Amino acid sequence: MIKRAGFYREIGGRATTADDAPSLRDAVQDSGPWDEDRVLAYLESGLEIYSTMGAERDVLTGEEWIAGSGSLMTDGTWLWPVDLTHYVRRHHAALPQEFLDHIRANDYTVPAVPDEQARRVFWEEFPDTAPAAAPPKAAGFFTWYVPKLDGARAHQLLTYLETAGLFAVHPLTNALFGFRETPAGHREPLMGEGAALAAALADDRYSTIEFTCWKGYDQSLTGIVRRTDETTQGITLRLTDVPAPDREEAVAALVRTLDQGAADCRGFVIDRAGVSAAQDWDRILVGDGGHFTVWPDTVGILRDRVGDHPELADSKPTAYGPLDVFHRP
Repeated sequence: MIKRAGFYREIGGRATTADDAPSLRDAVQDSGPWDEDRVLAYLESGLEIYSTMGAERDVLTGEEWIAGSGSLMTDGTWLWPVDLTHYVRRHHAALPQEFLDHIRANDYTVPAVPDEQARRVFWEEFPDTAPAAAPPKAAGFFTWYVPKLDGARAHQLLTYLETAGLFAVHPLTNALFGFRETPAGHREPLMGEGAALAAALADDRYSTIEFTCWKGYDQSLTGIVRRTDETTQGITLRLTDVPAPDREEAVAALVRTLDQGAADCRGFVIDRAGVSAAQDWDRILVGDGGHFTVWPDTVGILRDRVGDHPELADSKPTAYGPLDVFHRP
């Protein structure tokens, strides 16, 4: 379990208003320890795993502003708010002795924090954002395929999502969290703001991008963008992340997203229950072909590929841009 320092009840924020939260006023001292400058350097060098915009005033003086107040830092063992550095520097706020001993034992140098450890720390602090350790194979999904994203198209995708009421950053904090994965399977945390996500989506070094996509302030879907080949990317939103009563609203928002870029869509599939999750939709819709044996709710196929699917012979399509759309018989 991560150890915590500097979460004073006066500064607000996550887990700082509990009855047993320490008081900042009790921590203030006339002077700091002999190595305070080196301790401050350690605090400033931590890995920032959660970022916030804006600033808050010093709660003791009401004067100085603390940039990024509420952002969180870690060294993999301890977690502290960015605010703590200010209060140590300005008011010589005392650190827990165990934390001081830890800093000195590390020779005032923050150790490298492995990606997986950074994610564990983040998910321990924000458990509601943690993805399932092994998403069920039958998770409901909405997947569509688009031409390979460059910078402009990546920004456009995020704009389409926002216009439809879905946000790649939290609407209140503007914070992004996810990961990016290289073709070799190396996973890196993805945090910051929407610009960081757009840059990752357009970066050829990454084969998969996963992020939390927010529907309102308290509901989210897992978004996954994959490179299916050199020219195409698949975009999937996991529908079963949303409570069943709100699922149709999420589907409607994704349809609105798709509508904005319908002319570029190379195929899509909607499967609310995930009954067709075992089908190779990459191959069926944009790859070298193949037939599906289990029907999803809805599937859109490029018109010039429909003839390759005898399983569609008894179904009447609806035209949708360059696609023919079929519903479960």
